[in-house]
Amino acid sequence: RLVFDETPAEPLCTGRTGKDLLCRVLQGVAVFTAFEQLGGAERCLDMARDFALQRFAFGRPIAGFQAIKHKLADMYVKNTLARAHAYYGAWALAGDKAELPLAAAAARVSACDAYWFASKENIQTHGGMGFTWEADCHLYFRRARHLALVGGAAREWKELLATAIEADLAA
Repeated sequence: RLVFDETPAEPLCTGRTGKDLLCRVLQGVAVFTAFEQLGGAERCLDMARDFALQRFAFGRPIAGFQAIKHKLADMYVKNTLARAHAYYGAWALAGDKAELPLAAAAARVSACDAYWFASKENIQTHGGMGFTWEADCHLYFRRARHLALVGGAAREWKELLATAIEADLAA
């Protein structure tokens, strides 16, 4: 049993309920985690690009093959989209904007997708070596899967995103 008789305290936030504060904290976690995921996705893209430029097959770098170019381009597009959503989330979080629920959910969903895709394509670009302990690709793949669960699964954030979009359209 805890007793707090005559214990000095000051309120963390006035005018908000506990549920509102919890949602705000989770939205902040979503935005900050999106930036970490974006950093991992960027590193995966850099690793894949560097490997593709130094690995030769049939007398030329594999970066010159169309299939590798498409992998790298798709990774770049997803990373760029995730970056835009993460910046939007940071803007909404810093200014305590009304768009925060939408921005946080969009940042989270986009970053989860970008990091998972980039880590998977990084392994594929490295080929058989990507599955070994010698390459660090597996570390990013596991981290992408782990971060997809921090602060709520991507499925939950997709539902929150759909709810926020519906509310935005109804307004």
